[in-house]
Amino acid sequence: MGTPLVSNGDSWPEFKLVQKIVEDISLKLPKCQPSNEHYKKGGLIGIEENIKKVKSLLSIGSKDVRIIGIWGMGGIGKTTLASVVYQELSSSQFEGCSFLPNVKEECERRTPYHLRKKLLFELLNEKAILKMDTPFVASPYIFDKLRRKKVFIVLDNVDDWIQLDALVEGYDQFAPGSRILVTTRNVQVLKKVADQNIYKMEGLSHNDSLELFRLHAFGKNSPPIDDAMLLKRVVSYADGNPLALKVLGCFLHSRNKQDWKNVLYNLQKFPEQNKIFNVLRTSYDGLDEGIQNIFLDIACLFKGSFTRSEAERLLDSGDSPVKIGMEVLVEKSLIEDVRYGIINELRMHDLLRQMGQKIVCDRHTEPGHHSRLWDAKDVCHVLERNTGTVTVEVILFNLSEMTRDVEVCRAALSKMCNLRILKIYFDNYISVNKFKLHLFQGLDSYLSEKLIYFHWDFYPLESMPSNFTPENLVELVLHRSHIQKLWNREVQSLPVLKRMDLSYSALLTEIPDLSQLAPNLESINLEGCRSLVRVLPCLENLDKLTDLNLKGCSKLRDFEETINFGGIKNFLSKIFQQQFPLLKSFINNNILSLSTPQSHISQKFPMNLTVLNLQRTPIDAVPLSIGSLSGLVKLDLGDCESLRSLPTSICKLKSLESLILSGCVKLEKFPAIFEPMERLESLIMSGAGITELPESIDNLISLKDLNLDSCKEIGFLPNKLCDLRKLEYLNLSLCSKLENLPPLPPALLSLEVQFCESLKSLPDLPLFCERVYARHCTSLEKISDWRPSLQQQLNSESPNFCRPHRCADFMGRFANFFGCEKLDQNTSNTIIADYAIFKIIKAVNSDSDLNFCYPGDEIPKWFSSQSSGTSLKIDNVRTCPEFLVQQSNFLGLALCVVLDLNKIRPQDYVIIHFKLKFKTNIDDDCPPDFYAERFLWANKKCLDHVFIWYVPKDLMQHSEDLSTQKWLSSWSSDASFHVWASFSHDKVKQLESESCEIKKCGVWFVYKEDAERFNAETVRSI
Repeated sequence: MGTPLVSNGDSWPEFKLVQKIVEDISLKLPKCQPSNEHYKKGGLIGIEENIKKVKSLLSIGSKDVRIIGIWGMGGIGKTTLASVVYQELSSSQFEGCSFLPNVKEECERRTPYHLRKKLLFELLNEKAILKMDTPFVASPYIFDKLRRKKVFIVLDNVDDWIQLDALVEGYDQFAPGSRILVTTRNVQVLKKVADQNIYKMEGLSHNDSLELFRLHAFGKNSPPIDDAMLLKRVVSYADGNPLALKVLGCFLHSRNKQDWKNVLYNLQKFPEQNKIFNVLRTSYDGLDEGIQNIFLDIACLFKGSFTRSEAERLLDSGDSPVKIGMEVLVEKSLIEDVRYGIINELRMHDLLRQMGQKIVCDRHTEPGHHSRLWDAKDVCHVLERNTGTVTVEVILFNLSEMTRDVEVCRAALSKMCNLRILKIYFDNYISVNKFKLHLFQGLDSYLSEKLIYFHWDFYPLESMPSNFTPENLVELVLHRSHIQKLWNREVQSLPVLKRMDLSYSALLTEIPDLSQLAPNLESINLEGCRSLVRVLPCLENLDKLTDLNLKGCSKLRDFEETINFGGIKNFLSKIFQQQFPLLKSFINNNILSLSTPQSHISQKFPMNLTVLNLQRTPIDAVPLSIGSLSGLVKLDLGDCESLRSLPTSICKLKSLESLILSGCVKLEKFPAIFEPMERLESLIMSGAGITELPESIDNLISLKDLNLDSCKEIGFLPNKLCDLRKLEYLNLSLCSKLENLPPLPPALLSLEVQFCESLKSLPDLPLFCERVYARHCTSLEKISDWRPSLQQQLNSESPNFCRPHRCADFMGRFANFFGCEKLDQNTSNTIIADYAIFKIIKAVNSDSDLNFCYPGDEIPKWFSSQSSGTSLKIDNVRTCPEFLVQQSNFLGLALCVVLDLNKIRPQDYVIIHFKLKFKTNIDDDCPPDFYAERFLWANKKCLDHVFIWYVPKDLMQHSEDLSTQKWLSSWSSDASFHVWASFSHDKVKQLESESCEIKKCGVWFVYKEDAERFNAETVRSI
């Protein structure tokens, strides 16, 4: 074993060193360029040349920001090409990446705003974005992030400009080198933004078409068809379309020569203009009738990707071979397995879905004679005019697509005796009340006895039709309905009913005795049924029940009774005060969320719980017996405002990984921890009434995240905090009574102490702390001299220091002491300033920028070029601007300003703009500018502050291509530097700022040799 790294007498965790070494080696390993044979092995015939052309358009080495388009017909391989390019470039070339599949379908199914939120989260990896209602791409905060992060975005299947604009508005302001790749069938989408960077995707060549067809028709076996002319004629009908070739090849697999000739004969009968559809139709026609119906169901019911379980839930009536049918469709390439992240899903290609819908519509001109209805206009027509017939088997009606109010005819469903699936739903609740579906006259009693799936959001009647005999009903969903009771008569049986969801049916007062009616029920959701009074007697003998949700049923009065749920796995409810000795509770076989309206918890818990959620319940104590839940992984007691104590048995929860006590305002003490908790990684107590932590806190041996944010009563922390060897994140913000901190844990990466108004000093920071957030610590006077740790780092031989930016070195990428106006001058002008410069030197190999802020009015001495005001001239620059296009010792720019913030206004987003301009020997032309922008939120009037940024060379933006001979031969060694400020709010255009004055500015050209000089001088000064 090697010598452990030491910081303040503590060894740095060995696993961290190993992890960083592996990361460094991985980065240095050469990347292999896939060969044509590699692509062929993956079934990607003929793709290599396309990849080269797209990569050429991407021009990864250039510093501009550009959109590249791939345009072509459906099935031609646009998505496949984009996926391969994304996989090859995203892992090493960019800092943030996102692939959004099926943009058109996702925008139809949800909204562009949902996709935009997903896109920004994937690029920036900030959970706060998920909580934003509409995270504007153009907001100053998000723009500032995107300006500094080189990103690669793929937007697949975009079909109009509105979608593109909603997702990447202001893309030209992204960090230099960022790329956006768009696939579309509509070239007009690209004309506005990528007119010169559009790649038209053509069909495969004859040889490639033949190879792809052979792969799917014969696999690895020798072709049983030796007639080259027959092969050529069959392949020609696919017209080079990869999807058609795959489908046709799979269809002809294992068939004899006569079958091939028959297929060719049938193809010749179809019109030439529908070539591709004809090929696809041939494969459909070769399916058994049952599998044809499954294909048509999927084509009409699902947009985009879907899971197998979703398809089975909707289509399986118990005797239908849905599972087998889907396997056949996958084998025939009529649906495909796709993988998005960690999720495996199924997807039907647009062309195939359109073909399936066309097959349905071609059978009759009147929608009421179609077997499946999915278009909102057609459904409205049939329901209003009562034109439905026995042909109708499926109705899919998205109420969000209604363009007017519709009155349903009383007998609209009476003729549809073969109706299997009725789904009337909302997928966009923004327009939920805009138009309504009225049943002023009610419905005739008759509903098809073949119904297996009945889903009606906002069902407007008080009960189900009285003569409905639901003997084949598998799933009943009535979200937010007006129903008061399910039936006004006695129903004989619901023998195959598995799932019932009546959530948020606020008028529902009772449910029937399901113990006798529906013995096969597996899931019941009654969440939000606030008028429901009695439930338990109706459920007593449901042995197959695995999922029960009674959350929000605030009027339930029957918990006193004993009930046997022998098979319950998922008990999402407010009934946890009841003792259920046989309860076995899970979500998805391993998770349970429980909550209770009572002020106590039963002494007996379900023994198999893994997640227990008692959030926002009025419990005042947790019993000692909780320690018996040996499998509990997560315990959430957040916002339990009456909770006063936790038992010491909490330490017996040996599987516990997360404990949440946030908002428990009456909880004053955390219990003593008498034995090690080996798995607890996260302890969240933000906003709790905690006044102290136990000295035994060192028994939390695996703790990584300790959040005491807004614990305003805590006055001190135990000295044994430093023994939490794995603690990485410590949040003490708004702990207003804290005056001092104990020694900090050695593995700490992030320390937040903002608004700790009583805090007077900070201890030595651990060696690898990368983030210090100390805004508005108004009593902070002193920060420990960190130079002993610095000397240790400078002298270390550890591989960790080969790439310090990878291992979260010393003070890190972010240190904010804004508003700490009591800091003494030595701390501000020497300790913080010198270590800001040290951090820049140690991060010279990084492609990330750095930010520092502290009170002061002096530009650090290391900024050799500095001046009062907003401009300065720089003479005899060592390297002319060709450093941006050629290899050199130049690494980046360090920028510094002193701001007078005495006039700052609340909610101002201040943006500091920097421009660097080199002189040239060309008199009649203006040279390119080098520019940068940095965002800060200085929202409180205060004294002068120093702001320091480091901008790596790769993130410097310039206004023109520097590689032209014109510029390379004309640079002089003189330059000018200018800085100015603007301000903005969200959605407000940037304006020149009058709320802050730039008093001084400085710029420092950072070179590799500066590191050696700085290290030597720093060591001499220690």
